[in-house]
Amino acid sequence: MPQDFIGIYMNNHIDLLYTYFNEFADKCIKNNHLDAFNRKSIGIDFSSKSRQGDISSNFYLVAIKKILDKEFNFKDELMAGVHNLPFIEKCEISKKGFININIKKKFLIDQIEYLLTQQNQFGKSNIGDGKNVNVEFVSANPTGPVTVAHMRGAVLGDVISSLLTNTGHHVTREYYVNNAGSQIDILGKSLFKRYLELHGEKIELNSDEYPGEYLIDIAKLIKKKDGDKWLNHDSSQREDYFKEFAVKYLIEFIEQDLKLLNIKFDKFVFESDIVNSNIINNLFKILDKKNLLYNGILEKPKGDDSDDWEPREQLLFKSSAILDDQDRAFKKSNGEWTYFANDAAYHLDKYNRKFDQLINIWGADHVGYIPRMKSVLKTISNKDDYLEVVTCQIVRLIKNNQILKMSKREGNFITLQEVYDQVGKDPLRYFMVSTKSETSMDFDLNKVIEKNKDNPVFYCQYAYARASSVINKAGDLGINIKSFNNFSEITHYLTEDEIEIILKLLSYPYIVKLASIAREPHRLTNFIEDVSASFHSFWNKGKENESLRFIDEKDIIKTQAKLIWLQSMRIVFENIFNIIGIDYHETM
Repeated sequence: MPQDFIGIYMNNHIDLLYTYFNEFADKCIKNNHLDAFNRKSIGIDFSSKSRQGDISSNFYLVAIKKILDKEFNFKDELMAGVHNLPFIEKCEISKKGFININIKKKFLIDQIEYLLTQQNQFGKSNIGDGKNVNVEFVSANPTGPVTVAHMRGAVLGDVISSLLTNTGHHVTREYYVNNAGSQIDILGKSLFKRYLELHGEKIELNSDEYPGEYLIDIAKLIKKKDGDKWLNHDSSQREDYFKEFAVKYLIEFIEQDLKLLNIKFDKFVFESDIVNSNIINNLFKILDKKNLLYNGILEKPKGDDSDDWEPREQLLFKSSAILDDQDRAFKKSNGEWTYFANDAAYHLDKYNRKFDQLINIWGADHVGYIPRMKSVLKTISNKDDYLEVVTCQIVRLIKNNQILKMSKREGNFITLQEVYDQVGKDPLRYFMVSTKSETSMDFDLNKVIEKNKDNPVFYCQYAYARASSVINKAGDLGINIKSFNNFSEITHYLTEDEIEIILKLLSYPYIVKLASIAREPHRLTNFIEDVSASFHSFWNKGKENESLRFIDEKDIIKTQAKLIWLQSMRIVFENIFNIIGIDYHETM
């Protein structure tokens, strides 16, 4: 294996092994020894308790089923190559067909030394190759404060952005402000009624209007600024004023709410600017040139039982010819562009800004909207994967074992500010990315502030604090690793439990790469919880067995050996905490 290749992946032995398996498979397929097979079925187990050895793999089991040349000694050729890898101490294929590997202790120590030199660069890579990626998230209608409903997508988008940055991408965090359309019209009317109310008029809100008290606060600002100016003013000018005032105030309010979670956007794009620009006409020309627009009549929507629906001719986008299951309305029957058309034009605007890829974070209720939008972007970019949509399920808020019901329209929603005041930033950010985004989650306000092992964010931060306490105490005794140069001797002082923790720490670069590629931050939380559990377990063993304690004033090198992996753990934890966006403390 070329030396420069090893240099690239010096801190990622798992990638080295995957690369060898794939190269070996390619060679066998090229020489007609093997039939082609799905490489995603290749697994490398580096963390489960059931594995045999430091690493185990199913590669032999998967590949042997695809043998074409029965005379080819597949097993011996495979094993000869594995043994030539620079980090392999021992390798064998079990009776069940799993490849079980033990890693050279020297290789582990070399990697730990490398980790210590890399510090906050450890785990970072350039797999993104400097690609410009636009990550659009939150994009909630500016009709009220940020609520719990937006919280998960907000944190998910921010952490995915951090993952991409850590893996060599240039990221723009973007918020699309839907400040056009019927909901904003209703918002403006609701605000005006609150303004009238402040001037002593009796009001009655319609069922579709916004009753939230936050509109009273905005109305007070208008009254303070303009007095009774708008009571008998031209309606069209007044309507525009109240809509614009509400949106401006609420966007500022949303920005402040999101800053509670340290979420900041690089760019806000307003739907009204897209509508008023010429870009939708440019999109029309692109789609029309490709014969993807036509006048037609859509079928009655499924589930629509109303009696007043009637078929009407509209301009339609032929999305069924691309990725969708039906065609979609591009213009209303009255000649206005549909919301979909405006949204598609916004995505063309992003494409024109020279992004290499677009990633949208949407709620699971938008799943049906994905095919039509991907159809448009495939048409524009000629790429199947130019637009990627990551969906996240709802968060159910629980307090005192009761699910809290929320509705912005009814005015009984729970704001991000309210939840933040109860639990703080770290639990919010951590828990929002701690499970697969496609699965619904319960956020228990009582449990996330408990300080015990059942609260994973506390459990992981406590592991970091415990490691810090040992390093600081050793420093008070004059023991540190600043000038340590006995790395070759470390393994003589480490137990199997400690070697196991080191193995986990060294898998971090692979974990962060996978999390970035798959857009799955929960891989990081699963990883750090696993390491924390191993660390706390070892810590507890030291309470009963003095030989396992971290500091031995009579044996400085033994103490330094433990300080080295403790410092390595702190570096990995800091890097993960920084990506997730939570704090770490030396004392708790």
